[in-house]
Amino acid sequence: MKEHRIGIPHCFRWMAAGNKKLYISYVKGYIKSCHPGLKPVRIEGQYVVCIKKG
Repeated sequence: MKEHRIGIPHCFRWMAAGNKKLYISYVKGYIKSCHPGLKPVRIEGQYVVCIKKG
């Protein structure tokens, strides 16, 4: 399966203010709204690694 690396907007880290669960929910919401055909798998630094749904 091919993985896609999507850049995470830097403001999410600032908005989460160190709250890891909140940061992850921001990233999941971002992928769901901006890249609906992808499913997040893991976060690598400033990127979220996704695979195609289905």
